[in-house]
Amino acid sequence: MKWIIGVDLRETATGALQFSQWLARLAGRSAGHTFVPVHVLEESYLLQILRYAHEEEVETRALTDARAQLLRAELASVAEPVKVVRGLVADEALVRELDASRADALVIGRQAPSHERHFVRLGRVARRLVRQLPCPIIVAPPDLRADQIGTGPILLATDLEETCASAARFAQRIARAAHRPIVVAHVIPHEIESARYVPTTTVEQFYSQVGLDRQRDLERWKATHGLADAAAVVAHGDVVARLTAIAETEATPLIVCGSRGLGALERVFVTSIATDLSCWAGCAIAIVPPSWGG
Repeated sequence: MKWIIGVDLRETATGALQFSQWLARLAGRSAGHTFVPVHVLEESYLLQILRYAHEEEVETRALTDARAQLLRAELASVAEPVKVVRGLVADEALVRELDASRADALVIGRQAPSHERHFVRLGRVARRLVRQLPCPIIVAPPDLRADQIGTGPILLATDLEETCASAARFAQRIARAAHRPIVVAHVIPHEIESARYVPTTTVEQFYSQVGLDRQRDLERWKATHGLADAAAVVAHGDVVARLTAIAETEATPLIVCGSRGLGALERVFVTSIATDLSCWAGCAIAIVPPSWGG
């Protein structure tokens, strides 16, 4: 696979590089994985800075800083030379590089650290890319460290719909590259709105029965997508909270989930589990478009 790495020059935002270091160490070129680091100089930034410096100076400084980031992340020896490109906005420039390089996936960082409360979680560029989803996108927390990435299995989240088929293919690719098993998780959202008026034992019986049914459904879904031997977890509750809890318990390095491809109007009324995970999870999140063929 060919990966574009979005390089953020802020010292506190190296998550994308750290995740790429982890993957490169486990997979690398021997497994057919190449990494193309890209830093984008946005026009709005250039309009401000060019009042005080020449364009060549700005590009040279950006290239020097990006190379230093790669050295610190121990990626300089395994990645292709870093590219500094110009663009009206960073997300559009990264998509252009994806097309020009014929890359398969993109690694970017989010804005907010895992254990801090920030009103803005993803950041402008990551939010636009996750909405557009031109390819599988991995979103890494800014405070992620390669030597602290979980040693457990890849966690594949599924709602048992066909839109998750591409996520299953992507998870298998990453699992093979990283030499990790896969755990498939399905979370049943709370469905009894009036649960507060129902005896606790009745609610537990309801979810127990639903869980049994979903366990059979999950086994069929796994078999259909070539994952019959993968471990499985069925849980119920808040989907994002339960998946992040499972990820912590399993020490997973990556949660892989599909996208329903919500349009702009749908996003006003319906939240995206994949987007919420990318905002809050302590590990990296891979969001795979339903059209991805692997």
